[in-house]
Amino acid sequence: MITHGRCPERCHGLRRCTRSRGGPRKTTPGHHRSFIARRRSLRPGEDYREPTAQEWQDFLAHFELRKVALGTCARDFGTPGVHEHACIRCPVLRPDPEQMPRLEEIHANLLDRLQEAREQGWLGEVAAIEASLAAAEQKLTAMRDLAARHTTVHLGMPDFRSSAGRLDAEQ
Repeated sequence: MITHGRCPERCHGLRRCTRSRGGPRKTTPGHHRSFIARRRSLRPGEDYREPTAQEWQDFLAHFELRKVALGTCARDFGTPGVHEHACIRCPVLRPDPEQMPRLEEIHANLLDRLQEAREQGWLGEVAAIEASLAAAEQKLTAMRDLAARHTTVHLGMPDFRSSAGRLDAEQ
């Protein structure tokens, strides 16, 4: 029995749907293709036209402008940067581990500026630098985590003798 257009088993992932709108049994990829076809039929046809040369150049330029000194800015296409060149605080900056020395230098500079601001009694500057310092520390942690994940692990040579039915080398 189908209720409100959904299978009561609520098929998700790679499970098979045992009941599909009165028709033959469908797999998840079949459901997905049907879903995409329905969605495309609802969208205006002009969404599927070839982009003009200018539109394509604008799209490519978006990604070129997202490359910054510390990594890549992951803002969506067409969204303006309300805080250009304030990437340390930007939550969508994807730091590049190769730029870690640059960020460590920025971090050290922020510590020096924080000390000066405290000595001069610039409380507004202290608050701003502390926010930047916390963000820089978070970005450094993210860079270290990313660098650690991208190390090569030697797994050794697999031994297929037991799985191939041979228990010793003489057989």
